Amino acid sequence: MALTGCGKIGDPLPPVPRAPLVIDELTVAQQGTQVILSFPILRTPRSPKLQQVDIYRLIESADSPPGLPEEDFSARATIIHSFPAEQIPLNRSTVNYQDTLNLRVGSRNSRYRYAVRLVTTMGAAPAFSNYAMISPLFDLALPPTEIQVKQRETETEITWTAPRANENGTTPANVAAYNLYRRTGESNGAFVRINPEPLRTTRFIDRNFQFGAKYEYVVRALSLPVGSAILSSAIESDMSAPLAYTPKDTFPPAAPTPVTIASIGGIVSLYWPFGSEPDLAGYNIYRAEDENTPPEKWIKLNPQLHKTASFRDDKVQIGKQYFYRIAAVDAYNNESERSAVVSEIVNP
Repeated sequence: MALTGCGKIGDPLPPVPRAPLVIDELTVAQQGTQVILSFPILRTPRSPKLQQVDIYRLIESADSPPGLPEEDFSARATIIHSFPAEQIPLNRSTVNYQDTLNLRVGSRNSRYRYAVRLVTTMGAAPAFSNYAMISPLFDLALPPTEIQVKQRETETEITWTAPRANENGTTPANVAAYNLYRRTGESNGAFVRINPEPLRTTRFIDRNFQFGAKYEYVVRALSLPVGSAILSSAIESDMSAPLAYTPKDTFPPAAPTPVTIASIGGIVSLYWPFGSEPDLAGYNIYRAEDENTPPEKWIKLNPQLHKTASFRDDKVQIGKQYFYRIAAVDAYNNESERSAVVSEIVNP
């Protein structure tokens, strides 16, 4: 039976087809005073050897025709950045670039047209990517200022000062709302927005925090394009200066109450309800032989933090009266006020 489609023995193997260099969809978006460009690239070991990736920009009138021949774009546009090949990993990867806007000198009636082109080591420059166009918002609010925090036991209140002008120097500030961002750690993580909806006031209550954790907060104002009243179309300002903050627990638990006392067999026994605070760590038991003894002269009976809600004092003398007070202590060593005084005469 004859085989079809096979060459003769000794014939050279057909060449392996080259995998193309592919730029998927180029997208742009304004955030603050920057246009964020993003484009995925598919690059394999069998693709033509890449030399660089060029990013082009053309600033034109906003009423210019959206269609533009590549020859005209190539002649009028400027290369604003080039990525060398070593910065483009193999396989599919997403490349991001930030183009900084000068909103003080630009024209409100401007449109920014971007395209990307791949350059191989053979000097071949394939066709441009798709055009990505954006008309930046020039009446963009300056960042908020003066972030401050006020700590409470179960919440962190963050406040800030509204901007008074826009990036292009116009007033009043174009502010419709705010977004608040937070990151955890030593200034190397990503900022994550913590308000579920845009904030209409310069205040936010953060209840999702941990005492002792390191945080940074930043705020962005939201500016609306001309003629829009929909917050989903708003553009965020640049970030405010970050505020580094570590919440500290300085809030003592409640004093134990009521404390009951009894004596039998030459032992004084004390009982009280266990505290409900989640960070409660234990108790200190204080004793005096005179109810009017100054607080600092009461003797603490427990050398280490007492973990249960009862205590037996056997270092007493029969027939003698003793006075007791209990204080709760949390995991951050905050001690409550002492309980009301209870006393008992030691019974044999």
